[in-house]
Amino acid sequence: MLAAVADENPERRAAAEAQFGCPSTDLDGLISDPGIDGVVLALPPTLHPDVALKVIAAGKHLLVEKPMAMTAARAGEIVAAAEAAGVVAMTGHILRFHPGFEALEAAVRAGELGAIRYVHSTRLGLGKFFAETDVMWDIAPHDLSLLLAIVGETPVEGHLEGVSGITDVPDFAHIHLTFPSGARSHTFVSRLSPLRERRFTVIGDRAMAVLDDIEPPETKLAIYRHRVWREGGGVKFESAEPDYRAIGESQPLTAELQHFLGAIRGGHTPRSSVREGLDVIKALELSASGAKAVA
Repeated sequence: MLAAVADENPERRAAAEAQFGCPSTDLDGLISDPGIDGVVLALPPTLHPDVALKVIAAGKHLLVEKPMAMTAARAGEIVAAAEAAGVVAMTGHILRFHPGFEALEAAVRAGELGAIRYVHSTRLGLGKFFAETDVMWDIAPHDLSLLLAIVGETPVEGHLEGVSGITDVPDFAHIHLTFPSGARSHTFVSRLSPLRERRFTVIGDRAMAVLDDIEPPETKLAIYRHRVWREGGGVKFESAEPDYRAIGESQPLTAELQHFLGAIRGGHTPRSSVREGLDVIKALELSASGAKAVA
């Protein structure tokens, strides 16, 4: 149940109250209301840490949009506060609740792909964004949250190449990561592409999988089993026809909110916890530590 909406701008607050048919208030009113158990924050990312800490200090459960902070240090404050307070705290990595990704993750966990060797993802398009926030913080957290969940490890080495287009910060970025198991990844993100692309490819030693969010549901997730052998001094590779997997039709945002409510009611650690959100920010910082910026 939506108990209230909050905004510091009175005009936006009144508009939200009319739209959602519930009371409106400011932040102090929201966190002081004993009838409110959990709070969802969707703010400019620079504001997330201070507001999230106020929510946690008030004993409220928290769902904070990505990125939950602009540095790992600030994100770590949120994690420490939430764990000390014993509240449910999630990061809004909405694509973790995409039915296509859930089906892909299930295939990986079942061992269908074997050991993960390489993950390649592209997220390209045009849209509204904060000009002062670069594409790595604006878009890449989506794919990095999926990547870390699939590999099941945090990276040990990273490299980033960012390119500015029409803003003063990078609008295109290539992010390369290496994991303890030897798995590697390449993530390409752009917010200035005339073509829209949403593809996540996982290469295992037994099979490959492609999740293409532009495709219709019946062909959105494909598993390609392959065979590799040596012959005549060379290596041969054979891939079977794609095995398309049926996926659910649930809306990721609805599933995410239902999961948040379920974690509050059940008192369990949620998927996409703030600690996982911290790992995503650490991966961004790791890749940026060897960044090569191109004007």
